[in-house]
Amino acid sequence: MIRSLLLAVDASPWGKVAATYATYLCYKLDATLDAVYVMDSRLINMPYWTDYGAISLPTRFASEMAELLSTQGTAVLAQIQENAEKAGITCRTELRTGIPATQILAAAQDCDLIILGRRGESSHLEEAKGLGAVAERVLHSSKMPVILTDEHYTELTRVLLGYDGSDRAREAMVYAAELAARLELPMLAISVHDKLELAEERLNTVKAYAEAHRLNLTTLALQGDPVEAILNQALDGDLIAIGAFGEGRVRAWLLGSTTEAILRGSIQPVLLHR
Repeated sequence: MIRSLLLAVDASPWGKVAATYATYLCYKLDATLDAVYVMDSRLINMPYWTDYGAISLPTRFASEMAELLSTQGTAVLAQIQENAEKAGITCRTELRTGIPATQILAAAQDCDLIILGRRGESSHLEEAKGLGAVAERVLHSSKMPVILTDEHYTELTRVLLGYDGSDRAREAMVYAAELAARLELPMLAISVHDKLELAEERLNTVKAYAEAHRLNLTTLALQGDPVEAILNQALDGDLIAIGAFGEGRVRAWLLGSTTEAILRGSIQPVLLHR
């Protein structure tokens, strides 16, 4: 049961969209919201490079950077608190200092779900697409499900489950089913295999679970590339749910190319379950 959600937020477009999704989900799920903004200690203590190597910035520059980040973080958290109160959501906010991914994971210890943007404030220092460094580390280290959002918000209208029959996929199914039921959304379950009959057989588990929980379920068995299958079926308003670090072919995807391909290619939020 999803009772609490940890929102990792910053001042980037991705952070603002993640905050909107988090507020929406907490409102619909009657869940509490914990919002954390992490002041990156590496920026505060960043060395200054000269021809003779790295030297520490003068104390006053570090102090000014810390004050700037604190002011920004406080403003971001205040806006989230205000929006939550208007929606009748119980919200706690926290300003932390440290390595962002480490602090996010520590703050999420008592929560059921983490939500953050695929990228963040330092995106101009990274590739134009794909996962940001913070999102990638959180995804690979989190012991709980993570929702990654893009830079545009669309109200959720369907849950799309990518299902390969693995233990992780089944756990993702349970989370996806709860969200579909409590958000009163239909669910589409897709299974992809070189042998169509095996893809159809896998979906029997989803059908049985959906019937027991009275879900509005549609299933689709396909052949071909799993990434293309998921992205071709994904619509605006979908929440894509997949089991991270699964077995067989899915394991190869989600340790590298497939997770990256889905996140690069989708404009929808993605729920990853380890």
